[in-house]
Formats: sequence, C-alpha cells, structure tokens
Amino acid sequence: MTAIPYIILGCLLLLLYCAERRAATLRVRRMVQCVAYLALFIFVGLRGHLYSDFINYYPYFEDVPPLSRLTLRALSHFSFEAGFTLYTSAIKSLCDNYFFWVATGVAIDVVVLRSTFRRYCSSEVLPLLLFIAFQGLFIEFNLYRNVKALDLFLLSLPALQHRRIVPYVALNLVGAMFHLSSLVYLPLYFVLHRSMPKWMMWCGIVFANVVVVARLPVMEWLLGGVDAVALADVAERVGAHARAGGGGYLLSVGHLERTLSIVLFTLLYARMVAQRASNAMFYNLLWLYYLSFMLCYEVRVLADRIPMLFVAGYWVLYANVVELRFRLRQVVVAIVMGLSFLKLYLSNDIAPARYDNLLFGIESYAKRRATMLRFLDDER
Repeated sequence: MTAIPYIILGCLLLLLYCAERRAATLRVRRMVQCVAYLALFIFVGLRGHLYSDFINYYPYFEDVPPLSRLTLRALSHFSFEAGFTLYTSAIKSLCDNYFFWVATGVAIDVVVLRSTFRRYCSSEVLPLLLFIAFQGLFIEFNLYRNVKALDLFLLSLPALQHRRIVPYVALNLVGAMFHLSSLVYLPLYFVLHRSMPKWMMWCGIVFANVVVVARLPVMEWLLGGVDAVALADVAERVGAHARAGGGGYLLSVGHLERTLSIVLFTLLYARMVAQRASNAMFYNLLWLYYLSFMLCYEVRVLADRIPMLFVAGYWVLYANVVELRFRLRQVVVAIVMGLSFLKLYLSNDIAPARYDNLLFGIESYAKRRATMLRFLDDER
C-alpha cells in the first residue's frame, strides 16, 4: 500500500498534537512543535521523485544556468515566470543539485507555515496534520511555482488585516512573478477581511450546487468570453487546460466532504469569529475555495489548480474549530480526524505516490518518469 508512509506521518503528527496539548510548559510545547516541523521537512523536503510534475521541473532545473550566466535572453527562454527562474538560478548558484533546490524550497514553505499557524491558530501541530491531509502534499509535490506564490500571499495577510495596501500589493505582485495566479489576490484586498452577510454565504453555496447538479457549462461560457475579448494567448492556455481536463468532477464523496465543511463553518461562523476575528478572513477563503471548485467542475485540471489559491482556509478553520466549545464538538472532532486520515489514504494510494526518501535511497528520474507515464496511460 503506497499510502502507508503518509498514514505514518499523519499518526506522528496526531501524537505530537496530543503532546502539544498536554505540554506542561511553553518550552516543552515549543519543542514538540519543532519536532513536528522537522518531521514535515524531512518527509517532504528530502523526498524522491513523487507525483507528476517532477517530470517537468527536473529537466527545467538542469537547464537553468546559475546567476553568473543568467542573461535576459536566457531568462526569456524559459516558459515559467521570470521570478521563479531567478529564484531557481540563485539557489543553483549555491548548489547545483536538484534535491538541494527542492529541500530549500520546502524549508521556506515550512517557515511560512510556522509563521501563519502561530499567528492564526491555537495549535501549531494540528494545522500541519490538516495541511498534509487537505491538499498540502499535492501543492508541495506538484505545484512548485504556485506554492511560492501562496507563501507570499500568506505573508501578506497581516498587511491585509491592518489595511496596509502597499505591502499587501507588493508581496502579491512578487508572488505573480512566481505564478501569475497571484494576481487574483489583488482585488481581494478590498473584500477578504470583511464579514459576509449570511444570505450571501448561503446563496453562494446553493448556486454552486445548482451549477453542479444541473451541469451548467459555466467554464464553457467563460472560455467563450475569453475568446470574445480577443485574449488569444490566455484563451489558448485556458483552452489547453480544458482539453486536458477529461471528465471533470461531478457528485462524489469529495463533493459531500466539501459541502459538509462549508455548511459546518457557515453554521458556526458567529462563534468562530468571536473566537478569533481572523477566522472571518479564512472563512472567506474557504468559501472562495468551495465556489471555485464547484464552478470548475467540468475541467479536472482547473478544479485541481484554481481552488488551491484559497485552500489555506481549510488548514486554519479546521484547526480552530477543534478548539471551539459547542454542542456535538466531540463528534465533529472525530469526523475531522477520521476524514483527515481517509483523505491521506485515498490521495496517496496510487503508484505515483510511492514514497522514497534521500535518507534511504530513491529511484532514478527515468524510472519514476516511466512509472508516471504508465499511470497516466492507464488513467486514460
């Protein structure tokens, strides 16, 4: 079973969460948290070739020159954003090794997660468990550029809270140099911190379900709009994703989980905002996650990628709801834990997720690439 290492990591984080809660002193609590972050770094940062996008990023890293040989012409040669190439070139100047590049990127991500969870959550260990269960591993293993853009967005949240538009915009413009999707965050400065009226929350949820149940071709309409305004390059990129999308996502266990989650947090919204004012911001992120996932149901690739912009709402809200006092709390906690491990199993019980680590040896790029291509052929 390829999911066993992931389940073991989840069990370790769960035990560390229990130890964190029972810690007698702040020093012991901090030590437990450090062990949890170290475990995540070793598992994710020292991994071999997992999932699928290493197929593109490994040869990309090999082709990128160090800073001393990076010219504007060379910079424009790569299809990825310029900021990401500069970042890659800078790390390659320190050490010309793909796995050092991956480990450095994960170390940065772990530092940003620590800063975020310490600021917005009652626990620092529980959100790590939720992170690996709810798309965090997919982001780390597959979305090398997106995760850096997400890091910069998370770092910009204090500026959003305190209404400092210049650092917020600056951080997310830098994020757009890693992945253009960060431009979506810019208009959110004006709305993400606000509490939505309840009627808007429920209307959005109902509308999204109507779209999926009635199979309304929302993406087809939007793609038609892109063509209409003659944004040829954007239309081609989005169209390519659509053509690669396959059957998309319809009603499923995942749909039920997402719907129950957004309904739970909507019902508990007042209590959660009373617990932490910042929960309103993360509820808005989760609401956007839900809507974007549902509206992109036709296209698997878009449904996989666009909601990732807002997935941090899961990690923070579930970590905080566990600490909330309300009727049926124990039932909700049990469901959250069970769901986390179920998602760890279902997401990683596939051949491309077969785990290996630099500490005990990894398969070569060629072998893992062949495994991934066979898996994709079987999926078709």
